[in-house]
Amino acid sequence: MKKVAVLLLGSMVLTGCGSDESSDSRASRSYIGAIESVDQSNDSMTVNSMPLSLANAHIELNGHYVDKNNLVAGMQVDVEFDDGVAYEVELEPEIVGVVEEVQAGSIKVNGQLFTFSNLDVSNIVVGDWVMLSGYMDSAPKWVLTAINEIDFTTQALHEGKISALNLNTKTFKIGDVDVEYSGAFLEHDDEAELSDGVWVEIEGSYNTVSKIFDATDVDVEDDLDLANAEVEGYVTALNNDKTLMTLNGRIDVVITENTRFEDGIKDELKVDSRVDVDLINNAGQLQASEIEFD
Repeated sequence: MKKVAVLLLGSMVLTGCGSDESSDSRASRSYIGAIESVDQSNDSMTVNSMPLSLANAHIELNGHYVDKNNLVAGMQVDVEFDDGVAYEVELEPEIVGVVEEVQAGSIKVNGQLFTFSNLDVSNIVVGDWVMLSGYMDSAPKWVLTAINEIDFTTQALHEGKISALNLNTKTFKIGDVDVEYSGAFLEHDDEAELSDGVWVEIEGSYNTVSKIFDATDVDVEDDLDLANAEVEGYVTALNNDKTLMTLNGRIDVVITENTRFEDGIKDELKVDSRVDVDLINNAGQLQASEIEFD
């Protein structure tokens, strides 16, 4: 299964979109978040206040090569790096598709309308291809953090929890989007886990006439794939004793007595806190080894 796409904000990362575990033994750290800036003159980008060289980076979107000149601030990425050098960069948008409608505070892609604030869409028009990044809040509602116009793919992508699954007709919904997956590739484990409420990433094409997303690939996301990664996001749910939190409306993380806190204390943790979390897999549970307040 693919690594979960996490949606992050601002200087960082849900879901949404998935990279495979790296086979590059050089990369000792993994960071999931948004590009803060790109310096083409120095062949580098900055994430989480870390400048990373792109000189040796392999960059892709769902297995397809992407030129590093296409990287811009705001794009969600999953970066494997070591000693200031990025080796693998996987673009991790939550939504990719053609703009059907666009206004100052809303945009419609893949049949779903997204509202936002403080994002500039003045140069985006109907027919443009875009990447949307964001996270699912406690409502739950998508909160967009970046809208990037792109010209290097014609493959639509959509993430979210599925509902109205019909195994006979091979259909389900993601939010307002009707999905047909009869011709889609599913790994055996993914097909067995497909059920209402699971988070999936789909690829394919959206038909603006039939209003159907024709999926060619369906991946059920496994949160445990985030183990050993550094992830930034927003707390969207928190239990009373602060031993379990949800990041970005979809990733459950256990907080234990061994969890370290940086730039704050556990008592300060609350819904809407922006945090940087180091994740581990402990006996099948995704746990926070460290939580840093942003």
